[in-house]
Amino acid sequence: MVIPTIHFRSEYSSIPLRIAKGHFATSHSHLNYYIDMTYTKHRLSEAREAAKELAIQLQDTRFVDTILCLDGTEVLGACLAEALIDLGVRNKNEHNTIYVLSPEYTSGSQYIFRENTAHLIQNRHVLLLAASVTTGNTVRGALEAVRYYGGEPVGVCSIFSCLEECEGFPVTAIFYSGVLDGYQCLPSNQCPLCRAGVRLDGLVNSYGISSFYR
Repeated sequence: MVIPTIHFRSEYSSIPLRIAKGHFATSHSHLNYYIDMTYTKHRLSEAREAAKELAIQLQDTRFVDTILCLDGTEVLGACLAEALIDLGVRNKNEHNTIYVLSPEYTSGSQYIFRENTAHLIQNRHVLLLAASVTTGNTVRGALEAVRYYGGEPVGVCSIFSCLEECEGFPVTAIFYSGVLDGYQCLPSNQCPLCRAGVRLDGLVNSYGISSFYR
């Protein structure tokens, strides 16, 4: 079973948001919308356009040395690094460039960086990039890891966000949840769909969706 999505276009963005209404579960919450980020994350032309929109909002950031990519956003992260450089955002790296890095995850969902990559965080100005920010738990963990490895977080950005702020940082996004009518992201014990006896349509994580047959 494939969950059919529709294209939603905001008046503020040239990037489509691919959405489906239903009842979905993540490891942290239950949602009434599934948002498919596949093409924004993996199609180069779309990633470039999304990166330009984010870069315009981030161009006043004083320094960005490293972009830490969460949720499989490496293609978008590379495009964002290029867009920020084109807009004149400075960095303190030796080769006048921006590093694009993904964390490694332990079985306990902790973030680690090996000896060959930890120096790309230590003493660097680090911008966090996520596909979506819903509860903020993923971003909080990443911010903690950046600080633990001696980096300085300078911002949080994403394609979609339920939050306008996380851990004191404004969340820069292309889309905020307010553009979707009645969007809900709640703990499972507060989910109105569960209380109404509505079965789950699928499980969602950063890789995508596993839908259920009915």
